[in-house]
Amino acid sequence: MIMRSKRNYDEMEYDPNQATPSGSSPKKHTQPAIKAGPRKKARVSDASAAEDATNKGKKNTQSQSWMDIKLPREDEREIPIYDDCNEIRRKIRRLQKTPGFKLNHWLKDIGNINNNSYARFMRYEGETGGASNGTYYAAYVYFEKVRILEGMKKTTTRLANERQHSRTGFSRKLPSRWIWVRDGEPWR
Repeated sequence: MIMRSKRNYDEMEYDPNQATPSGSSPKKHTQPAIKAGPRKKARVSDASAAEDATNKGKKNTQSQSWMDIKLPREDEREIPIYDDCNEIRRKIRRLQKTPGFKLNHWLKDIGNINNNSYARFMRYEGETGGASNGTYYAAYVYFEKVRILEGMKKTTTRLANERQHSRTGFSRKLPSRWIWVRDGEPWR
């Protein structure tokens, strides 16, 4: 049994006219061209092919993604928030239980949120704990857009929060923990 070499230069024959003792070569040596095999075609998933077949000829009037939905005052980052921090954390934990959910992909999609910022927000407690964190605002916008996309109604808690906080929504600033007292006045 004869074994073929894996390298092309092992199969080349020595030509005495090609190389001189000084190391220079009168003829220019070119390596043989390596033939590339046939290119593989990209795999097409059955799900996307079936989806294309069902949508053929139909105009889609509904948004395909939550990212396509625009909320009023979204560009100025001034959307009033009507869910407290505990509610947002509860929704995030419920979202994490969905199959195929990738946290890092979601954080990037909702506003390129840093993983450390997200972890800090999830560690806070209370209705206002973490209100100044960027995760709070970005997650609220995401859940509001998904609610609109899926056509879900507002919850009774949400409606009560809208009545209580009217146009401004929950504050995104930390409550002040400092007490200012004038010199000479007793603290109460």
